[in-house]
Amino acid sequence: MNSETKQCQNCKSQFIIEPDDFAFYEKIKVPPPTFCPECRLQRRLASRNERTLYFRACDLCKKITISRYSSESPYIVYCPPCWYSDNWDPLSYGRTYDFSKPFFKQFQELSLTVPHISVLSVNAINSEYGSQLKDVKDCYMAISISKSEDVNYSYRVDKSRNCFDVSYVRESERCNELVYGLKCFNVSNSVFVGDSLDSALLYDCHNCRNCLLCVNVRNG
Repeated sequence: MNSETKQCQNCKSQFIIEPDDFAFYEKIKVPPPTFCPECRLQRRLASRNERTLYFRACDLCKKITISRYSSESPYIVYCPPCWYSDNWDPLSYGRTYDFSKPFFKQFQELSLTVPHISVLSVNAINSEYGSQLKDVKDCYMAISISKSEDVNYSYRVDKSRNCFDVSYVRESERCNELVYGLKCFNVSNSVFVGDSLDSALLYDCHNCRNCLLCVNVRNG
């Protein structure tokens, strides 16, 4: 089978389906895609909100809370204290699976009925403006943070403190604009850095100290 050029039904741009792709779709018994790769990626990422927080009322206690779901969302949303409480019975939402109906239609009906937690937070002290938090303190606008303190405007941080605008960072302190950092201290504006301190503007450096504008340095 030859390559085929299609028009995305969403953004109207053209994309190519290669022969190997057609063979794979035939193997798993699914039709060729009608969305381009970029639009398909957007749809996959849209299944989980990790970037935006909203004010909305808890559907149980009616108090205004921070939520991953906007007030226009069709879901029933409870604030964390209500969701973890005994004021509602999760087992009451159980239902028998109907084999005569499509699975995803039944799953959607269930999702619109069962309450969702507004933000995922466990033992988050003074960290209302965040989600997917566990064992944290004094974090603000932080997503997916665990065992950390004073982490702001950051994503995917573990066992760190006093960090600002970092992503995928572990066991680090006093870092700023660091991406993919491990065991760093006072490192800023850098990517792929480990076991380093008092450095800035690094790329792919490990075990560095007092370094500036370095690339691929080891034990510097």
